[in-house]
Amino acid sequence: MTQSTSLAAAVLVVGAGPTGLTLANVLGRQGIDTILIDRKASTVAEPRAVSIDDESLRTMQAIGLVEAVMRDVVPGYGVHYLTRPGGRCFAKVEPTASEYGYPRRNAFRQPLFEAALREGLARHASVRVLFGHTLEALSQDEDGAHAVVQGPGGPLRIDAAYVVGTDGGRSFVRQSIGATLAGSSFNARWLVVDTENDDDPFWQTRAYCDPSRPVVDVPGPNRTRRFEFLLKPGETDEEVLRPERLAELLRPFRGNRPAEVVRKTVYTFHARVADRWRAGRVFLAGDAAHLTPPYAGQGMNSGVRDAHNLGWKLAAVLRNRIAPAALDSYETERRDHAWALIRLALNLGVVMAPRSRLSAWACAAFFRATALVPPVRDYFLQMKFKPKPRFHDGLLVASAADTAGLVGTMLPQPKVRTADGTELPLDEITGDGFAHVAIGAAAMTGTGVDTDADADTADTAGGGRALWRRLETRRVVLLPRLDDQALRLAARHGYVPVALAPEATPKTLRALAGKVVVVRPDRYVAGVFGHDDAEALAAALGRRLGIDMARAGAAPALVATARAA
Repeated sequence: MTQSTSLAAAVLVVGAGPTGLTLANVLGRQGIDTILIDRKASTVAEPRAVSIDDESLRTMQAIGLVEAVMRDVVPGYGVHYLTRPGGRCFAKVEPTASEYGYPRRNAFRQPLFEAALREGLARHASVRVLFGHTLEALSQDEDGAHAVVQGPGGPLRIDAAYVVGTDGGRSFVRQSIGATLAGSSFNARWLVVDTENDDDPFWQTRAYCDPSRPVVDVPGPNRTRRFEFLLKPGETDEEVLRPERLAELLRPFRGNRPAEVVRKTVYTFHARVADRWRAGRVFLAGDAAHLTPPYAGQGMNSGVRDAHNLGWKLAAVLRNRIAPAALDSYETERRDHAWALIRLALNLGVVMAPRSRLSAWACAAFFRATALVPPVRDYFLQMKFKPKPRFHDGLLVASAADTAGLVGTMLPQPKVRTADGTELPLDEITGDGFAHVAIGAAAMTGTGVDTDADADTADTAGGGRALWRRLETRRVVLLPRLDDQALRLAARHGYVPVALAPEATPKTLRALAGKVVVVRPDRYVAGVFGHDDAEALAAALGRRLGIDMARAGAAPALVATARAA
């Protein structure tokens, strides 16, 4: 593009890693004028993150890129824990559930993932991508945020309503707002070796929990593989990175077969979270906001969660659907879950990198014992120990109608069948905005969301309908079968009918028969209502979103205005 000395956008995203690229796609899909900058010349070429989970793949689905991403993903791999190379397997984690529509653990290659995200941005005329541009100064006032950027053509000023720092662990944006990281950095150092053209057919991760040298062996797509070695005190970077030393370390796993090494590096892991994620118009996301040890494979995935959570809220604010004050919910909702995954990684580190032979023996003995108790065995085998995303506060409303405890959690995503017989994941029907998911035919009537044609019914009031229209809410009903009567009833009440057999219905949804589930754009449940509390829930959610319910039908009806500090 031809550069000028000044550019303007609704959102400036600083950092084009997985978090920034995802955020730009979320904003672009909503038509938000966005500029994405990065100091690099392009997306990364070397492998970094190697694990993508079900929640992140669901976000890829939401931004219309899951098919492109899945082309380079090995779905559904687990972990085998072994005492040492050639030793006994004492525990397995092999999850088979796909509650959110995808396997819980999946292998991928970050360069291919980032390339797919970058290519996805070409779909959105509202997004401009500027590689080779470095942020040098950042300020803000009541009119917006102002960045000074150095690019190939010289200095450039970018003015934006909001700025999001997705610029990594050494974030300049974080420094510019005076935020600091709290937590721990560890003395343990790990050597990471990425290889390609690998000839090992084993497609599960192997964790060698050997106190003399813990090692992790991770398969990847397209015959790639990663090895991670815990370094001993006194071993220097220069020593372990020498080709002959690498060959020696790899020999217990590959014998004398040569390895095609494409990346080798030494890192120290961190467990740290920024003391604040927002200062006025500036936000932090991804590694700029939190650093996660690698044991659980959740560092990049936490950043993708940040991007989806913050992205839909920024878009809704900029489209004048919700109040700017609602953006405070971003840190409220995301901080606790980010910390929970950091704690999970630290706990897994105790198993994967025991400090002594006694602790290694104790861990192995514990897992061998749990294998004899099916409920405990399945707790580990199905990866139920991973903290489920759950919000206790934020843009959601608890209610007595939520007998399944679904509010604040991510909605399950089963496969459903449309009227023409097509089978699709549920999100393909609900869309990527707000949605009402009615559980059964009874939920469609008298719950405050009837069509205008039904507005004269006694139990339908106007406030709730105005809120749902303002949020452009789509309505979907889950039915056991799609007969003519069901189709006519759904059409009358303005719902898209889909079939979901009772035996395939998640138990949390079966428990809400006759109720309507309010789903947010990030697929989290904002509320559940029935016949008696539809208007009360709409009013409470409207307050959470900063919407004046008395004027909800008018676009400018917001309780709060943007804060500059």
